[in-house]
Amino acid sequence: MKKVYQRDKTLARGKDVYIGIDVHKVNWHVAARVDGEEVFYGSMESEYHSLKKLLDRFKGCRIKVAYEAGPFGFWLYDKLVVDGIEAIVVPPSLIPKEPGNRVKTDKRDSRKLARLLESNMLKKVYVLTEEDRADRELTRTRRQLLEHRGDVMRQIKSKLLLYGIKYPFSNKREYWSKRYVKWLRDLTFEQAALKAPFDILIDLYEYLTLQVKKISKQVVVLSRSDKYSHKMKLLKSVPGIGILIGMELLVELADIERFKTAEEIASYMGLTPSEYSSGQHVRQGRITRVWEHKGKDVSGRKQLAFDCEGYLYAL
Repeated sequence: MKKVYQRDKTLARGKDVYIGIDVHKVNWHVAARVDGEEVFYGSMESEYHSLKKLLDRFKGCRIKVAYEAGPFGFWLYDKLVVDGIEAIVVPPSLIPKEPGNRVKTDKRDSRKLARLLESNMLKKVYVLTEEDRADRELTRTRRQLLEHRGDVMRQIKSKLLLYGIKYPFSNKREYWSKRYVKWLRDLTFEQAALKAPFDILIDLYEYLTLQVKKISKQVVVLSRSDKYSHKMKLLKSVPGIGILIGMELLVELADIERFKTAEEIASYMGLTPSEYSSGQHVRQGRITRVWEHKGKDVSGRKQLAFDCEGYLYAL
């Protein structure tokens, strides 16, 4: 650990300590403030035991920690809470920005988090329990598989377009039926070398289809558990909602009682219209689509309600 300030074992006693952490894969940048002053800044390995050594230097203090939501999930939050430390996970898009400040570094980010945390100016995301997160992972993995399969389906159709091959049947509803897949299998190409990569795509499509069926059965089993069966029964009474969509709603919204009004749910899901108004000029745009925006993982692929393990805002 790189130590910048006091080298004594104890940094503070019996005071309020505000710690901002800029979390990264290799190193964490950590800043700590007490009574309006920075008492520590340093970088450390991205391991909890390294952070724990720093926390132990605040004897008898009330410690509050903040870090940004991102692809690192909630495991750090869990460990902090287990150790009796108050922690919040902050949505990056809602961190106050300084007008004209165009310099952004890891060092500044950790210090900014600590400063805003001390000023009580940070919003936090809603953190699900570990059990709820495990249930949510099931539906999200299913959605990922559907997205991957969709990519493969588009690749196969683009191959057909590339080589001028048209589907010989008039009924388009048969697309991706067993008959359609068999027709794909039986296709021949003028160049024999084209057959092998085309068949590999078909193999991949069938494999992903099998995996989607397997995980869908597991989602159905989960929906019948005591935890979800009653809520699932109510949701299925709504036209157009079945078990799979109903389970996605239940695991993503989790404790729906945290939303006080229907407007808050609509805002959370990005269904409210955007607005840019000033003075007498009122301009309303398309819906904010916040939920879909949360649905992009670090590689940019869109996944339903994906929040990079964090963007579940506490309204």
